[in-house]
Amino acid sequence: MMQLLARKLTLAQTKEIYDLYMGTDFPPEELKPFYMIEDMWSRNHYFAYGFYETVTTVEGAREVLRAYAYFVADYEKQVLLLDYFAVIPNTRGNGYGSAALQQLREICAGWKGIVIEVENNELAENAAVRDIRNRRIAFYARNGCHMTSTKSFVFGVDYRIMVLPIADERAEEDMAQKVTGIYRCMHNEALLKENFKITAE
Repeated sequence: MMQLLARKLTLAQTKEIYDLYMGTDFPPEELKPFYMIEDMWSRNHYFAYGFYETVTTVEGAREVLRAYAYFVADYEKQVLLLDYFAVIPNTRGNGYGSAALQQLREICAGWKGIVIEVENNELAENAAVRDIRNRRIAFYARNGCHMTSTKSFVFGVDYRIMVLPIADERAEEDMAQKVTGIYRCMHNEALLKENFKITAE
């Protein structure tokens, strides 16, 4: 079984991963400018983890980044938003994503739950896009995440909301309020009024 080492990242390390990988790991409309991350970081509403594997070669042992997770933290509601989560491209399909998610249960043990936005599979423009979105949802479901009835529309992107319960098995309750609270940690009210909508069935 693989052994991943979770390390809390510095802001400089977070920026390095952002520059190296995130422009290709995420579509442009989902990738916020780094100055926004810096702003939330300075207000203690943002942090990130890297997941490393020790690889031994003839030159010795070294730690290799396999996955990363960026979070927005809402201390009032005691929930986290998994803002960005990805496995390094040349290592995907080997179980690193599942291993990292399982470690997050331990790392985030003091939080009620982790909120996850997934692109709305019900509104996919074609079958190929729907298949990609369905596989992403299935990945999170296999790793203990629950689909909620809450949906959001953020800066032109439609999302469904999933949650990974941690300290609170009822973390999916009042999800619309929790997601709204998270976005208030990110943006001012004027910007949210123009670019954020949420519904709960």
